Amino acid sequence: MFRHASGLLGVVLSPALALACGGITAFIADVLPTSGVRQVSGPPVPFYLEEATGHALLPAAAVKVESALAEAIARRYLAQAYGVRDAHLAFEGFVYEHGDFVYMYHAEVPNLAYSVHVGPVSYVSTHAHLHVSATTGDVYGPGCGLGSGTVAMPFTPEAYPASLAGQRLPYVQFDSPFLVRDGPAPRLDGVIDPQEWAGAAYTALTLGTPRRQLTAYG
Repeated sequence: MFRHASGLLGVVLSPALALACGGITAFIADVLPTSGVRQVSGPPVPFYLEEATGHALLPAAAVKVESALAEAIARRYLAQAYGVRDAHLAFEGFVYEHGDFVYMYHAEVPNLAYSVHVGPVSYVSTHAHLHVSATTGDVYGPGCGLGSGTVAMPFTPEAYPASLAGQRLPYVQFDSPFLVRDGPAPRLDGVIDPQEWAGAAYTALTLGTPRRQLTAYG
């Protein structure tokens, strides 16, 4: 498992700091740095910010739901909300957004299309987007930044095997399909520097849906 230098949720490349709607890239800190951080009172609990990067650090002791349980919660939500079982569930990243630390997931749901917005960009998504709280286990439905901060499914501990408690999966933070040349990695800071990306392969990204009929919009 790849890990952040401070023993946090695994990453390969450092993503851009600020996400839509004020979201911040976050990590679970098994061991907090002894310097270069400042404490924040919360919500939902006291946490820390790295002064150099602005990343949010959630102390491991404050984590009620580790990633294995979070994934089970996400799958249960998909079954209840959309009737979809055994969906290909993809982990996106761990962030501090809307006052909570959440695991971000998405999954393709047959015949689904609804409007979402990320900052000033609005588009129609064919995937269900959901966030699972690491501090409560509640599921947040889609909204600004693909997360609304509104509970769509409360956490019910008795619905999950006790064996999932404390298990952490080898998630990769904000994994990307882009391929870059060997050598120094480009800085993912929201700025396209032609020199950093020279010689890189790329993939085309399409926002929206080819479907003529939307099953949910607004």
